Amino acid sequence: MNPYYQKSGITLYNADCREVARFVKCDFILSDVPYPDYYADEYGYFPPMFLNDFSCRQLIFWSAKAEFPLDYTAIHIWDKKTGAGSEYERIFERNGQANYKVFRHYFINSTVAASFGGDVFTGHKSQKPIKLMRDLITKFVPAGAIIFDPFSGSGSTLAAARDLGYEAIGCELSEKWCSVSVERLAQQSLFTLPNNRLHLTGGILPAQGDLFTPEDLPSEGKSPTPAPRR
Repeated sequence: MNPYYQKSGITLYNADCREVARFVKCDFILSDVPYPDYYADEYGYFPPMFLNDFSCRQLIFWSAKAEFPLDYTAIHIWDKKTGAGSEYERIFERNGQANYKVFRHYFINSTVAASFGGDVFTGHKSQKPIKLMRDLITKFVPAGAIIFDPFSGSGSTLAAARDLGYEAIGCELSEKWCSVSVERLAQQSLFTLPNNRLHLTGGILPAQGDLFTPEDLPSEGKSPTPAPRR
C-alpha cells in the first residue's frame, strides 16, 4: 500500500484504518475515533475493536455520553472552554496509568474560535485543537516514539507530531480530509522563538510562495511501513 503523503517523518495513508493497522509499526496511538452519537453516518462509525490488537499505550477521544466499547486505565477530560459548563469530551487512556488529567483548550468550530485558540479552522466537524494535541504528546508520548492515528481527519495529530519532532503515521478514508491534512503539513508552524527554545505559540501561517512543493505531493511507489510492532 503506497502512502498518500510521506515527508519529514510523517506518513499518511488514504485507506481503511483496519487494513493499515495490519502492518503499521507504532509505539503510541493517539486518535479521535468516530463517535456513535456524533455525525455517525458522515464519519462511518464502527466500534474500534481493532485497537485491541495493539498493546502500546493509547489515548482515544470519545463522546461525553456514549458508552466506551474498550477497556481502559484512566479517563481524562477535554474541557472545551465554551463557558457552557457541560461542553467536554472524554479521552480514554489504554494500557497506561490510572491518574486522570483535565485539559482546557478552545473547541475549534469556526475561524473566530480558531483565532482565540491560536489555530486554523479546517471545516472538519470534529477538529481537535492543535494545542491540545501538542499538550497530549508532550505529556504522554516518550521521546523517539512513533505515533499512529488511525482516524487522522484533518491532520491535527500529524501536524502536532510534526511540530514536536515526532514520527507519525496517519490514516484517513476520506480523500478530501487527506488533502486538507497535506495542506496543513505544507504550512509553516509558529513554534520556535529566535533563541531556539521550544515555545508553544500555536497557529500556523502559509509558507512563502506556492502552498505546495513537489515534495509535498503524495508519494508514488513507496513501500509501506514494515513489520508490525504491537
